[in-house]
Amino acid sequence: MSTQLDFLPSLDFPGRTTLMVSEIAERLGYSPKHVVALIADGSIPALNGKSSAAVRPSFRVPIEAYCDFVVTRVNGGLRAQFIASLPAATRRTLIMELQASLKTNHA
Repeated sequence: MSTQLDFLPSLDFPGRTTLMVSEIAERLGYSPKHVVALIADGSIPALNGKSSAAVRPSFRVPIEAYCDFVVTRVNGGLRAQFIASLPAATRRTLIMELQASLKTNHA
């Protein structure tokens, strides 16, 4: 999967490897507390760089985790647009992986 959100440029952070809670909150229109809650419940994986002397956590979210979070919540036409933006070979690979997953889950 692409690590950048080419199909949703307004939500993208080109060239970045990690993001701060405040950046994600601002870009998605969430409060920082809501983003921290999403991190706490595992919806957004993050690294906690908090030192032993710090009172509050210092989360950094890998760009891949942010992109996965956004992509899995896209629906309707945007999801179709994203899938269509993938190279044909990638779409074929995804189809094979999904078919294999469905066979494994139903066995």
